[in-house]
Amino acid sequence: MNRIKTIFTVLLLVAAQSTFAQKIFTEGTLQYKVSVSGVSDPQAQAMMQNMVLSIFIKSDKFATVMDMGMMKIRTVRLDDNKYVMLMDMMGQKFKMTMDKKQYETKKMNPDNYTVTITDDTKTIAGYNCKKAIIKTKSGESFYAYFTTELKRGGTTTYDGPYSKIDGVLLEYNMEQKGNTMTMTCTSVDLNPVSDDMFTIPETGYTEMTMDQIAKMGM
Repeated sequence: MNRIKTIFTVLLLVAAQSTFAQKIFTEGTLQYKVSVSGVSDPQAQAMMQNMVLSIFIKSDKFATVMDMGMMKIRTVRLDDNKYVMLMDMMGQKFKMTMDKKQYETKKMNPDNYTVTITDDTKTIAGYNCKKAIIKTKSGESFYAYFTTELKRGGTTTYDGPYSKIDGVLLEYNMEQKGNTMTMTCTSVDLNPVSDDMFTIPETGYTEMTMDQIAKMGM
């Protein structure tokens, strides 16, 4: 149960935070390799070795998909105050509906950190990036590489984990309950995205609340 709880905490944090810091292209897909350190359970650590996060954008819609092989979680923004998380965990399928307040519970409050832009640069997924250092009021330090080369567009604003950074995050790290996650973008695809990515199945999933998920030890 502790292993599943650790995994679920990480995935919920990723789904809530792995979205864009500003308006960019109207349609496309970003894919990230996700690495997690600080997980003591060997089985959970093994499951997290090949995590891939994909972010799908189409006009005012977006979806995030975290793929871990035997476990996959898709989060879809239906409108400004309704988000649905679909969880397929080793054959068990659950659906959780969240409002905007619940969805944003894992995001970092912009009042609780500062950002310093450095002279360090790096090319990620073909885009030139600058490095930013993020320092929290509690003394933690993180980093993010961001690009301003992706042009703005679309109709929806996507708040990233560090919304003070004016650019698209192509590599960054963050921490939750002792687990440090690093997201590194491996590809930027500006091709059309299928509408199926934003469709919620009417059957096949057990509807659960956040409280019910928590009682299961997730």
